[in-house]
Amino acid sequence: MSPVRVRSGAEVAGAATLLALGLVYGGLALGEGLGTVSDTGAGFFPFLVALVLVASSIAVLVGARRRGTETEARTDEDGEDFGGTVDWPRVVGVVLAALLVPLLGTTVGMIVTLSVSLVLIAKIMGLSRWSSALVLGLAFGAATWLIFVYWLFVPLPTGVLGLV
Repeated sequence: MSPVRVRSGAEVAGAATLLALGLVYGGLALGEGLGTVSDTGAGFFPFLVALVLVASSIAVLVGARRRGTETEARTDEDGEDFGGTVDWPRVVGVVLAALLVPLLGTTVGMIVTLSVSLVLIAKIMGLSRWSSALVLGLAFGAATWLIFVYWLFVPLPTGVLGLV
């Protein structure tokens, strides 16, 4: 069996499973009541999440269907055949940077910790310039604050220093 067929089969199975979960989740959200846009019910945001999950699952299924006739092996971004190797130092680095969030989020502040973790992950994943990683981290922190604190009024941990 070719690598394309194995990967395509895994994509189809994963997308079909997520599609089914999205439909069930959407049905449960409808049972909670959607409310209106100005006065949302308990099921409004879960229903939006279910819609995104169903739509993305359908997109993956359609893409896998269109690629169903391909027989040549896939290549990575450089055009080289994927040999199945894993860059373990990079994987461990990303996991350690992601672990900063639950370990330091309540002490330092959730948004600061998320931003620092994203900067580190961007550098580990190969972003060449520190300035680009810092801009990415700051933009992510600002967007997170805007969405959760300003718009949704979610009280995120501010840490002992009172940072956001």
